[in-house]
Parts: sequence; C-alpha cells; structure tokens
Amino acid sequence: MAYRNVPIGKANPGCIVILVDQSWSMLEDWQTGTKAERAAIIVSRAIYDLAMRCSLGAVIRPRCYVCLISYGEHVDCAVEGMIPDVYASPIETKKVKKSIPDGSGGIVEVEVELPIWLQPRANGGTPMHEAFEQASEVVQRWISDWPDNFPPVVINVTDGEPTHPDLTGDAARKVMNLQTTDGNVLVYNIHIADSHSEIVFPSQNTQFADDSPAGFLFSVSSVLPKSLFPMAEEHGFSPQPGARCFAYNASEVLTTRIIEFGSPGGDLPANT
Repeated sequence: MAYRNVPIGKANPGCIVILVDQSWSMLEDWQTGTKAERAAIIVSRAIYDLAMRCSLGAVIRPRCYVCLISYGEHVDCAVEGMIPDVYASPIETKKVKKSIPDGSGGIVEVEVELPIWLQPRANGGTPMHEAFEQASEVVQRWISDWPDNFPPVVINVTDGEPTHPDLTGDAARKVMNLQTTDGNVLVYNIHIADSHSEIVFPSQNTQFADDSPAGFLFSVSSVLPKSLFPMAEEHGFSPQPGARCFAYNASEVLTTRIIEFGSPGGDLPANT
C-alpha cells in the first residue's frame, strides 16, 4: 500500500476520528489542569489548527472530514462533519494562553480566543471498545464514499486501561484492518501522564514490558508506514523501522504534536 500517494484536497478529502477518554481518572492533574480539561483544550486546538491549515484566505476548504468521540459514563459523538461545517459550529469560545515568538528570539505567552468543541467531563468507566466500535462505523461510511483516498486516521487519547481489554483489542484491530486502495486505516494511541519518561513511536514494547496498559495500547497501534517517516522527521520525530503509532506518558506538548502530525488534510500536497 502506498500511503499518501493520493493528494488530499476537496476532491479527495481526508478523514480523522479522535477518541477522547472521559472516565473518572481524567479528574487527575495533568500539568496545567486536570486531564479532562487539558484534553478538551488540546483536541479543540487541534481542530482549530486543522481548519487554519485547510484555509485559503478567509475560506476553510473541505479537505477533511472530522469526527470527535468521547467515552466515559457515556459514549458520545461530539462532532462530525466536513471541517468547514465543524469550524462554524463550536459550542463556545474560551480564552487560553498561547506561546508565540516575541520577535527577538524569545517566546511570550498571550491570551487568545479558542473555539471549543468538547466539554471536559470525567465520569464512569473506560468503555474504549464502544468508542472504537463507533469509530469503525464512521470510518466504514467514509470509505464507502471515498474508497480511493488516503485512509482515515483514528487517534485515541487516554490515560489508562480500557474496562474491557479483549473487546477493545478486537474493536481496534477491526478498525486497523479497514482500508482504502491507498492503505489501511492508521490507529494512533496517545497515553497521557504527568511524567518525564515520554516514549514516542516505539518499535518494541520492551521499554514498558512491566506496564500492562502500555503494552496493550502498543499492541493495538498501527505500524507507522515507512513512506510517512520523512514527514515524521519534519515534525521532529525520529521513528525507526517497525515504529508503532503510539506515545507513552505523553505531555500536553507531545500530545498536540502527534495529533498535528497525524491529521490528514492540512500540510499535504493538495488538489485544493
């Protein structure tokens, strides 16, 4: 399979499905807030940034289909549609801090208005299998409409172990086995934690062999196609052969970088 042999644009849009853990453990602190709060901000910023990368002047081009699924006490589809429609329909806006160059080689923090598409919640268990099952339905519908496009990308943001690992493994592998003529669906798993021992795109699970949740997420993450290595390197990553689309103990910054890297429709050769 080629992967990104098909240029992404409004004639051949991409597809991204983001799954966000909203179980009770997301109440725990994570750097600048709770995991639930920060995950909601990061995902909203990712949608906003994707819209900006799909823009031509003031026009947001329909280069990507976006779906956002949260799972915890309930499994909900918070967002679904082409990026121009999604961008036009946030649930609210919030003032958030953003780091920008100060013009003298330094960085300053400024407050900006950010559209928000996901409310932070943290209740119930971790029905990750239901989220992947719902993602499978979304992806299958999209592939039936766009069978020759770059395959959908599914990014799962979680802080731990699913309530039903066996069911989750089956559901995630079902998603990974779906494909367009350009390649199989790519499943990324981002394990978030307030830790300094980040691991990104590992090719073996020996680094966390004693951590069963990490080993599980590694096992249900796609192998990063070699054709995407140059783009990964442009984003500051250094994948090795056999690298999995997986990050362990990810910070807010790393989580943001991986979602940006994985998002189809923005910084790709395009048929506008």
